[in-house]
Amino acid sequence: MNKGRINYKSSGVNIDEGQKFIEDIKSLIQKRNLKNALSNIGSFSGYIKPPKKFKDPVFALACDGVGTKISLALKQKNLSTIGIDLVAMCVNDLIVSGATPLTFLDYYGVSKLNRNKGKEIITGILKGCDEAGCDLIGGETAEMPNHYTKDNFDLVGFAMGINERKNVIDGSKVRENNVILALPSSGFHSNGYSLINRIITSKNDRKLHKKLLTPTKIYVKEVLELTKKLKINGMAHITGGGLEENLSRINSSYTMIIDRDKCKLKGIFLEIMKLGDVTRNEMYKVFNCGIGFCLVVNKEDVEKAKKINPKLFEIGYVSKTEKKFIFKN
Repeated sequence: MNKGRINYKSSGVNIDEGQKFIEDIKSLIQKRNLKNALSNIGSFSGYIKPPKKFKDPVFALACDGVGTKISLALKQKNLSTIGIDLVAMCVNDLIVSGATPLTFLDYYGVSKLNRNKGKEIITGILKGCDEAGCDLIGGETAEMPNHYTKDNFDLVGFAMGINERKNVIDGSKVRENNVILALPSSGFHSNGYSLINRIITSKNDRKLHKKLLTPTKIYVKEVLELTKKLKINGMAHITGGGLEENLSRINSSYTMIIDRDKCKLKGIFLEIMKLGDVTRNEMYKVFNCGIGFCLVVNKEDVEKAKKINPKLFEIGYVSKTEKKFIFKN
C-alpha cells in the first residue's frame, strides 16, 4: 500500500478549486460590456484593440499593490474595498501623464484559495475598473502554501493606458510662478498602513477601522476632463512619501513651494496622529494628509480650472531655488 504517496493537492495546491475560481471570475465578467478587450478571462494572455481615434498612440503602463492595508481588511473580515484600492493605485499613476486607462490585470497570491474571499476581491476590482473606465482582461491566481502564511495574501495590479504622443504630460512645461492645485483624498488611500497598523494594534475600534478601509479615490474621470479642457503642465499622484516626495518628481529643475496652512491635517489624519503620538512632520512625510492628486497650471488658468472642477484648491506655487521642495508656515 502506498499510504504516503504525495500529490499536488496533499502539498496544499488544489488545481480543481483554482479552475472553479476561474469560472467564478468568468461568470462575474460575462455580462459586462468590454470596451477594448478581444479575449475573455481564462486565455493565456489578453488582447486589446486601441481606440481608433488615436492617430499617434503611445501606451502607458503602471504596476502597484494594496500593501499592508490587506492586514486591516483581513482583521475586519471585509475584503470588499481592497479591489477598488488596487485599481485606483494603478490608474491614478497612469493619468499623471494624461493617459486614458484601457485594461487591467491582477495577481492574487494566497496560501490556500478561498473562492468566496476571492470573489469578494474580484468584485471590488471590477467596481474599480468600472469607475476607471477600463477592462479587466486577465490575471494570475497563485496558491502557494508555506510561502504565504495563515490567511495572508498578496494583491498586485497592472494597468495599461493610451495617449497621443503629442499630449503626454511629462512636467517639461512647468515654469516658475505656475500654481499647484490639489484634489482631496478620500483618506489614507493605500499608503502608510504599516505605521497605521502599529498605531491601532491594541485599539479595537470598529468605527475607526471602517474609516481606515475607505477605498482609494479614483481620479480618472475628473483629471481626464481637466486635461481635455485645460493646459496642464505637470501632475502628481500623492502616494507614499506624501507631498514632498511626489511633487518633487514633476520637474527636478524647479522647486515646489507648499503653504502648510492650505493643507492642514484634519479628520482621520488628526485622529491617527493623536492616537499614535506621531509628529506633524512625520505625518506629512508618510501620508497624503488629505491631498490625493495635484496639478500644476499657469496662473491665468487657475479660475478656469476651478470652474471645471470646484473641488480644486490652491496649495502652493512653483519657484526656482536650490531646494527642491519647501513647506511654508
